[in-house]
Amino acid sequence: MNNFLKAYQENKKVRDLIKQPTFKSKQIIGPRAYDNHDLKFKITHVKQSDKYSCDVMVNIKVCGRLRTWSYNSDEYGMCDINSNRNFSNPRERNRVIRRHAEKEVKKHLRLFGIYDYWVEIGKVAIVESL
Repeated sequence: MNNFLKAYQENKKVRDLIKQPTFKSKQIIGPRAYDNHDLKFKITHVKQSDKYSCDVMVNIKVCGRLRTWSYNSDEYGMCDINSNRNFSNPRERNRVIRRHAEKEVKKHLRLFGIYDYWVEIGKVAIVESL
């Protein structure tokens, strides 16, 4: 674990290899599907977790749409995530984003020898486009 973080901090090519890809998480079934989402996200920073020395904290940048109960939703019940008025609670919105992004981030970091249970999504930055 420490070797990975050391290589990430010292070598710019390793850092670019981790940060370069854009991930997508998409599930649009229909108007009554509870878990509809269409998200694009990118890794912005990787660091050691404050709680445990073997855990990795990953920050991400996200754009896209999530399922809401707002009047501004489209035919599938989804709204743009950068509009706060469509979501009742920003913490809940970020928790749902973390849940959808976690699978793809873990799969990507598995290529670098990081176990799934070591990866945790930290800060979520909401942007209009990547």
